[in-house]
Amino acid sequence: MSDDAAVEQSLDWIVNYENAEHVPVYIYDGITRKERTIIVPTMEELLVQHCIVNAMKPMFCKGMYEHSYASLPGRGAHKGKQVIEKWIRTDPKNCKYVLKMDIRHFFDTIPHDRLKAKLKKTVHDEKMLDLLFRIIDVTEVGIPLGFYTSQWLSNWYLQGLDHFIKEQLCAVHYMRYMDDMVIFGSNKRVLHRMRQAISDYLEMELGLELKANWQVFRFSYGNNQGRDLDFMGFRFYRNRTILRKSIMYKATRKARKISKKEKATILDARQMLSYLGWIDCTDTYLMYRKWIKPCVSFQQLKRKVSRYDKYDEKRVYQKLVSLYTAKGGKSHGVKLQICREHSPTDCT
Repeated sequence: MSDDAAVEQSLDWIVNYENAEHVPVYIYDGITRKERTIIVPTMEELLVQHCIVNAMKPMFCKGMYEHSYASLPGRGAHKGKQVIEKWIRTDPKNCKYVLKMDIRHFFDTIPHDRLKAKLKKTVHDEKMLDLLFRIIDVTEVGIPLGFYTSQWLSNWYLQGLDHFIKEQLCAVHYMRYMDDMVIFGSNKRVLHRMRQAISDYLEMELGLELKANWQVFRFSYGNNQGRDLDFMGFRFYRNRTILRKSIMYKATRKARKISKKEKATILDARQMLSYLGWIDCTDTYLMYRKWIKPCVSFQQLKRKVSRYDKYDEKRVYQKLVSLYTAKGGKSHGVKLQICREHSPTDCT
């Protein structure tokens, strides 16, 4: 079979795939044990979703607000942190007050009809639209939390809100991390008016609702006057940035658990190295030296993850080939190029 024929067969397999039957998984997230409903995709669904996102990345990234930092390649919480630090330390006049808000049950309440209408205006390929609609319809209301496509669709759905805040409300410093938003300003009354306008826009244009726990407050300055900003897992002050207490607690608890084990698991190693990344970019070295460094050896954890990744990459690729060939495809010559993320498009 030629490469062209194999690719065509691969595309047919993707277009004709069917959603699996899902049993919702309930998890309790964070220190507050907030209940979240997760839809776990099958391996076949995950493969298809990655193919869709790879094809749709140029559309998703076109017009993406420059200071939207959640679940986008080349961005993330750490880059967002650097930007906020720059704002509050170089432009204190326009960072005197903070409006902090988020959207109520964001993933669970995105209206299917409005999301599909927006997609119809942008996506002109009927097969791609049909694929997207089938994925959206996995849940009766909202989009499935846990699907790879959901983080992209939700970010893209809020693009209009981002431009409304920057271009019509003229916010000087505005950042969004998925459905969490902060706006800095020099005038408290102006921020209150912005909050009302944003609430109206969400309701009328997007069918969403602003959560009632929004806040407008004086940002910290001088001798402990005002408040710090808790956002993206960080707590921002004028002169320093530390970790959110819940993350610090989880990091120290994980370090103690690892110290009591004879051998750390690969999951332990990954989680602890993730916490190290948070610690490295904040002013929390004293906490690290006192509570974490005596409990774990990061060099050993890094070696463990490196060895596992070399093995895991080969194992996952073989599993994808097996799944693909089981559906009638031929792996010869194609090597699943359509589902591998080579040269991903950045949204920077």
